[in-house]
Amino acid sequence: MSAHTRLRRISHVELRVRDLTESAGFYGDVLGLERNTDTRMARECAWDAPCANGDVGFRVVLVQGLPPGALLSGLDHLSFEVSSRSDVIDVYERARSRQMRATHPRSCRGLFQTYLFDPDGYKIEVVAQDDPATEKSGPPHGREPGDPDYDG
Repeated sequence: MSAHTRLRRISHVELRVRDLTESAGFYGDVLGLERNTDTRMARECAWDAPCANGDVGFRVVLVQGLPPGALLSGLDHLSFEVSSRSDVIDVYERARSRQMRATHPRSCRGLFQTYLFDPDGYKIEVVAQDDPATEKSGPPHGREPGDPDYDG
């Protein structure tokens, strides 16, 4: 790479998964990514993460091939930015309605965030700039310590 080359954005993140159908449901139904039907990716399942302006921010490519019981390594998490606190809560509630692991939405260093875990255990962050003055703050549904999905 020459000294003048600049990286523009993430092109894609490729994840090896145990079950393409289950993982595709998570990335499409819970996170709202759009299926990419590019025929060059016939053996893979690709999902586009659209930006607010309609362009693709980056692509998540799912590849069948993670053996059952395999330990995941090398990836801490994927992070998706959304527009508002209510969007974070909405994604959290969709994940919980599917009995998926998700951390309680919270404010942290100027961000409002939740972490979800996809069907293969990959950690997914959903985050918005925290502006409690414009939106109701506090946990959704009054979750308290002791609730199964409350992590403080």
